[in-house]
Amino acid sequence: MNSIEPISIRNVKREARALYHGRLGTAIKINIVPIVLTILTTVSTLLSLYIVFRQFATISDVSVSSDDRISQMYETIQDILSQAVQLVLTWSVCWTLIDWYEQPKTKPTLKTAFQAFTHGNIWHTLLLAIVQSVLMFLWTLLLIVPGLVKYFAYSQTYFIYKIDIEHGTRQRQLTDYITISRRLMAGRKWELFLLELSFIGWHILGFVTAGLAYIYVIPYLNATRVAYSRHLLTLKLAERQAA
Repeated sequence: MNSIEPISIRNVKREARALYHGRLGTAIKINIVPIVLTILTTVSTLLSLYIVFRQFATISDVSVSSDDRISQMYETIQDILSQAVQLVLTWSVCWTLIDWYEQPKTKPTLKTAFQAFTHGNIWHTLLLAIVQSVLMFLWTLLLIVPGLVKYFAYSQTYFIYKIDIEHGTRQRQLTDYITISRRLMAGRKWELFLLELSFIGWHILGFVTAGLAYIYVIPYLNATRVAYSRHLLTLKLAERQAA
């Protein structure tokens, strides 16, 4: 059994900072959609926590009517579709960052951050995002830990899909992209978890500032994730050539 060569968290974060060095304005511009979405989510979460805190002593009826169940079903569908759309938008930004890493001297535009809508088939991309969102939802129903494990297992779907877009190819089934991602992440989910955990301080700052810190954090986080994916794919390619 081949040993797994570790990917340095420090190095991928250094690469992210180097990519943005002197070009933070461009970094913010191409990440503007995930920045806005994250700020809105943060503000919404803070407001929800405030309301729960204010109503903590209120006794409510816990019975659930059939109308409530139907309402919950619609809310679940809306949540899955909303998550899928956010995935597409995030993938599009990450694809732009992949291109920027490949050609660091270029200056990405806001238009390139929406390449999911200008390259390939947006409906096929959205369908893949829906499939991944549904699978994530089902795993999350089994408790938080299985959901987190699958989150990291599916984390490379966007990169694999971009490779197919660039080569004009397509996997036989949408779930094949997720399967390939799971294989790539075999034995590395803890490693990626530690990378995400290294940003915990930044996330705390994001909440303390009501989301404003995410103007810097989101570009930094996305570039770090892409840098990690590039190292992962490079290592896997080297292993395949050496086999």
